Amino acid sequence: MSHAARILADSVSPDGVRLTTMEVVIPRIVLAEFNTHRMFSRNSASSRAIPVEKMLKRVIEDPYIPSEWGQNQKGMQAGEPVSLQDVQRAQSAWLGARDLAVGQVEDLLDIGIHKQWTNRLLEPWLWHTIIVSATEWDNFFHLRCHPHAHPDIRKTAELMREAMENHHPEELDYGQWHL
Repeated sequence: MSHAARILADSVSPDGVRLTTMEVVIPRIVLAEFNTHRMFSRNSASSRAIPVEKMLKRVIEDPYIPSEWGQNQKGMQAGEPVSLQDVQRAQSAWLGARDLAVGQVEDLLDIGIHKQWTNRLLEPWLWHTIIVSATEWDNFFHLRCHPHAHPDIRKTAELMREAMENHHPEELDYGQWHL
């Protein structure tokens, strides 16, 4: 998996109000940032609902790995990109942490611990799919397509904006529904 945005339904009312529904894939670690946008109606899978074995397979075969590695500095944004050698070290450390988490989840499974706890340990390496609908997108795009936004929410937001810019909504009449 990777960052993705696909329009599922897109319509405009006789009053000119556009309603767009997308399927979006983001790294699980930026879900909280995505959920701060209260203009969205959204639904996404719960990590409590998915069998542990399936989550382990996802994390092992297709882990989320940060798309950018920046130098540490004060504030919310990373500094300049690190060297290629440091990128390789960072990715190795990231996947090493994943491997440790996988081992701990396997230990918890051996004990018989429920997936509502075990799956939580895997979240930093998971991709997350969301169905989102909204009529107001400008503020989201203004904040999340900005260079200071987290790189991985920015990447998805740019894909979402591009999908909307390249899609023509269906014109609906009164009494018709966006389905």
